[in-house]
Amino acid sequence: MDRLREILENDQANELERNAGNSIDGDYDNEVEVFAFSVEQALQNASEALGTSIVNLEYEIMEKGTNGIFGFYKKPYRILVRKTSSMDTSQIMGGLQTDFDAHNVVLQNQDGMFKVQVRKVGVMLKVTAPKGEGKPVDIAAIIGNLQRREINNADQNAVKKALARASGDWVRIGDYIPSPNDSIIQMQIAPDEMKAFVTITKPEKFGRVPESEEIISLLKGKNVHYGFKENVIKDSIDNELFNMPILVAEGDMPIEGKDAEIRYHFKTATDEVKFAVADDGSVDFHKLDIIQSVVVGQVLATKVPGEKGKAGRTITGRIIPARDGRDVKLIPGTNTQPSQDNMQIVSTINGHVNFKNGRVNVEEVWEVTGDVDMTTGDINYPGTVIIYGNVNDTFKVYSGGNIEIKGNVGKAEVVAEGDIIVRQGIQGKDEAKITCGGELYARFIERCNIKTEGDIFVTEVILHCHVDCKSNIYVSGGKRSQIAGGHVRALKEINAKFLGAEAYTETLLEAGIDPDAEDKLIEVIRRRDELSKELSEIGKQLNNLSMMMASGPLPPGKEETYQMLSVKNIEFKEELNALSEQAEELQKYLESLGKDAKISASKTTYPGVKIKIKNLTLPIKTEFKFVTFYKEGADIRYVPYEKPKEIDEKLLAMSKRKI
Repeated sequence: MDRLREILENDQANELERNAGNSIDGDYDNEVEVFAFSVEQALQNASEALGTSIVNLEYEIMEKGTNGIFGFYKKPYRILVRKTSSMDTSQIMGGLQTDFDAHNVVLQNQDGMFKVQVRKVGVMLKVTAPKGEGKPVDIAAIIGNLQRREINNADQNAVKKALARASGDWVRIGDYIPSPNDSIIQMQIAPDEMKAFVTITKPEKFGRVPESEEIISLLKGKNVHYGFKENVIKDSIDNELFNMPILVAEGDMPIEGKDAEIRYHFKTATDEVKFAVADDGSVDFHKLDIIQSVVVGQVLATKVPGEKGKAGRTITGRIIPARDGRDVKLIPGTNTQPSQDNMQIVSTINGHVNFKNGRVNVEEVWEVTGDVDMTTGDINYPGTVIIYGNVNDTFKVYSGGNIEIKGNVGKAEVVAEGDIIVRQGIQGKDEAKITCGGELYARFIERCNIKTEGDIFVTEVILHCHVDCKSNIYVSGGKRSQIAGGHVRALKEINAKFLGAEAYTETLLEAGIDPDAEDKLIEVIRRRDELSKELSEIGKQLNNLSMMMASGPLPPGKEETYQMLSVKNIEFKEELNALSEQAEELQKYLESLGKDAKISASKTTYPGVKIKIKNLTLPIKTEFKFVTFYKEGADIRYVPYEKPKEIDEKLLAMSKRKI
């Protein structure tokens, strides 16, 4: 039996091969006649011959094939395959939302096309015009199509009119005659009742395609009442998408409500450090942006309310409930409070914000557990800063409150609106800058610039520094307690054990002055003198030009110079008068200061020291022991050392003070 099957199959294959010249016949531009043992194989062969996708083909079975007996004597199908519109696969699979002649790609040159459908209303013809240099539809092609489908009741005049118009609209050209070859509608409803599919079989001969209303009616008969895709149904019929499942109804999935959330207006992950990178690729370790400073009333977190869920609905009309969004609680932490509507958290103090244990907190004190260096960057903080290590070279620390440094300060810049306490010392290397709006305490200060509004307390030494203090300077409580070298100015008193050094170190000590006002006066006088010289020169030039004007008009260039100098002369005189008034006011202010100003040494004042109290200066040429200098009339006088009141208590309090 197997041998017989093999012989018969070889005979069939040879016969099909002998007819190879006829296996694909016809005009390869538009249609071909194909012999194959299956429709699928026929369409595949035709697509290769016509150079197009299978989805762009329509077919008509001229002769049905057979499977033979027990697989013997199989007969191939004879199928006529034609090109249809140039829709691509993505249009079909994407939901069939486009019309027959709406394509994603508009061809510049395209032949005209036609389509014939048998509908319930009658035989329908659609003709589209060519594009560019494309060829129009030939009436013979339409007639041939009608004949092959055995549609013999077409109105020839209606066909000609539709061809002439080529509008792309469906035109009725004949009556519908009921036929057993009509399309069959097959339905499938998903088990979850969320989707319904329809498969429309290809009509044969004079058979018609279904109408949209018929499909919808059948769906309703299957208890489908919601989610109809009417455009998809219509397009699938118009574009003759046969023998494939089409999604014709779809329900709505339930949409869960969005949960409430809290949006934080600061970085909650404190371990994320972002380095500032310059254009040349270098990293600026000073700008690490670690501290997240906040002020009173600043919004730190906002609650976004949850949303209601949206119920779903099946194609049978059953409602699918949806979960509403979950709520979250907005819980304030330390130094924070909720807003009146409980939708925000705001700060109640100036400080820095952090996120701990699910709460938003604001702290008044910023603590650096180690050194201020590349791991911390510069510190810029509105509240108090405590540094448990050192402030290394080149780094900056700013505080809107007080600063306490447990270690040393190097060649750095430290600025506080309040007090500064340095538990060790300051080694400035001639570049450090220390500025505070309150008091300064340090064990020692070397080679730096100091500027304070309040008292300065140092236990060991102020060495080679430039110091401006608008109060008292006390160097006491240490073994040396010495001021040596540099330029030290105080509004009230300068007091130390030793002033100067045995090695004749030049040291300028000034008391009874406001350093800022004195510097301002020096600048005003400098500018006043400079302006006086310029006015004198302008006066000479104006005098020369006036003499020239006495003998006749000035040349244009000289006239412009004269006008310009005249304006400058007026402006400079006004400025000079203002500067003179300002200088006079500053001098009066400085003269009013320092009535109790004095400079004292409880041990020794060495040669090389210059004592200046207000506007009087006394160079020290021999040692003075246990002495206090003060101004009396036009002289600087001295008396036995006068210990400042409560100085020991003040030093003790500063040394033990906690920020």
